[in-house]
Amino acid sequence: MYDDGKVDLDRLVTMFGGRIEYRDSVEALHVRDAGDFTIFVPQFTSSARDRFTIAHELGHYFLHYRFAGHSDERTFGRGQRNRAETEANVFASALLMPKDEFRRQWRASAQDEWKVANYFDVSPAAAKVRAQVLDLS
Repeated sequence: MYDDGKVDLDRLVTMFGGRIEYRDSVEALHVRDAGDFTIFVPQFTSSARDRFTIAHELGHYFLHYRFAGHSDERTFGRGQRNRAETEANVFASALLMPKDEFRRQWRASAQDEWKVANYFDVSPAAAKVRAQVLDLS
């Protein structure tokens, strides 16, 4: 699933029965049923932002749909500040920047959030927050 530090999100989404659609709208997850979902990503955002969005929406799928035991059609949107959004962000960070590999890269880069972000194909802000969460900065 990981290649040169980067998780293959397209493959992961497909493996669990989902698809990714780019459109001129906000980020969202629409689940029709377990194993049948669509992640909507805005068309004009960076690849690093897109990766975080996809991982975040996967967090909602696993934490707030599958683990929660839902079987009905549901839509999860982004933009609110609540526990579910925080949980999806933490899930996304852990998926995109696994703890052990992140620690190795953080040390190898002399704590350079730009180098680490480039390695994982995330934003420098996401790398900085991950370092803080892991008590590295």
